[in-house]
Amino acid sequence: MIQVRCSGTLLRWLAGVALAASALAQWPQAMPKIEGEALSGRKVELPAACRGKVAVLIFGFTKASKKSTGAWADKIIADFGAQPGFELYQLPVLEDVPRFVRGMVIAGMKKGIRADMRDHFVPVLQGEAELKKLVSYKEADDAYLVTLDSAGQIVQQRHGTVSDPAYAQLRTEIQSLLDRPK
Repeated sequence: MIQVRCSGTLLRWLAGVALAASALAQWPQAMPKIEGEALSGRKVELPAACRGKVAVLIFGFTKASKKSTGAWADKIIADFGAQPGFELYQLPVLEDVPRFVRGMVIAGMKKGIRADMRDHFVPVLQGEAELKKLVSYKEADDAYLVTLDSAGQIVQQRHGTVSDPAYAQLRTEIQSLLDRPK
């Protein structure tokens, strides 16, 4: 009888610990600092550049991810591009690109990006391993999206190609963050 009570107490305690761990895991994460130069030539430090605004950061880790990252960006810009209090950054991660060709790769990107988007298109040249860990990197050619609240904390992450249901969910999340009282 005592053994059953102890086991029950132990199980309740373990359940409480698991619940607390789950709650902490869902607590907003801090975004690591990313420094780079936008295609416009402007120096950018994230998440500081977004402070006070809701932001979506779109990471791509391969050339083939351009299709997916671009599709997400197009949809987000169409709905929120002119919204005060919102920022979108596209962040191709190029650390693994050999240094002697990075300049050519970046120049090619610049030619393919509209001039009005270059201020928010920032090639990332360092910290790839940390970023892959942050986004739970799995599929090389996926887009990886990180949503930040106005305090610069990570509130949502997702990856994959854009679909209507996935975008509808992201759109709702962004709007909810924008509607929060400041």
